[in-house]
Amino acid sequence: MVNAGKRSSISLKSIAESLGVSRTTVSWVLSGQGEEKSISPAMQQKIKDFASKHNYQPNFLARSLNLRRTNTIGLIVSSLADPFYSSIAKSVVTRAEENGYSVMMTTSESSSEREVKLIEMLRHRQVDGIILTPSQQPKDYLWQVVNEGYNLVMLDRNIPELETTYVVADNKESSYELVGSLVRNGSRKIAIFTTAHDLGNMQFRYDGYREALENAGLEASPELFCDVSGSIDKADIVKRVDRLLKEVPDVDGFFFTTHVLVLPVYIALKEKGYPTNGGASWACIHSQPEFSLLLPNMSVAQLPTEELGARSVDVLLKSLNHEEFDSRNVLGCDLRLH
Repeated sequence: MVNAGKRSSISLKSIAESLGVSRTTVSWVLSGQGEEKSISPAMQQKIKDFASKHNYQPNFLARSLNLRRTNTIGLIVSSLADPFYSSIAKSVVTRAEENGYSVMMTTSESSSEREVKLIEMLRHRQVDGIILTPSQQPKDYLWQVVNEGYNLVMLDRNIPELETTYVVADNKESSYELVGSLVRNGSRKIAIFTTAHDLGNMQFRYDGYREALENAGLEASPELFCDVSGSIDKADIVKRVDRLLKEVPDVDGFFFTTHVLVLPVYIALKEKGYPTNGGASWACIHSQPEFSLLLPNMSVAQLPTEELGARSVDVLLKSLNHEEFDSRNVLGCDLRLH
């Protein structure tokens, strides 16, 4: 009797000999290449049924060596402490697992030096490709990676100078619509709070802000531009708010290029006695649950985190499989205008 608690040690060779076919034919069928290799549906089913009946277990290590694949992809995001990126990461893992891939995930903490080391580490571990939210600075290194033909997908941010695959939100159009909603609500002196302005996505968001003002006959004056340090330091935010209220005391609109700036700026304004819940209109790229309580009338462009993560996996796998795909993916946002 066969012990049902143990796996059978039947091999491809044994299956082939039992069915009177070649080992290569069995290998093709059990690796999903039967149709591609023009093996009849009847023979494919016969081989699959026999393998299932005898509890055949594929040797994934041997298969990965043969195909030069590890069925693992790398994911580097800026920070998992931000719900935005943790939501994207969850979507990446889910879509990857649906396709038989595992994800090796890590964070760059927006450090270009750390990012380079992580990419090297993941490549050394032979992941099949990498999904990356770039820090922007290590252009020379990324040029090298891209020119080598390595499978790299930029997620959420892209570097315009690099000819590579990317999946991003429509940052410019979303910002344009948000700032337009502030203008329609009567705002004329609209401050922009931004950070990491050298990042491609932030530049596009600023461009949308500027164009919306220009098309409304308004000026994007330097006094309204508040560029907060990348560390989102409280002291720096207080400094920016102080300067803004001193130079533009009648500011009547606030546009945030990222959700992480809203609460610290809101607190700083409140501490300065600015009427945060009256007079001015607010707009932001992406949102957090608490915003609906503190600023229920704020216009928001909700970024499609689930779609961003899933699409990045889809295009990476198409690249790995040499299938046709769109290397430029710009996804629309869920606009909630007031």
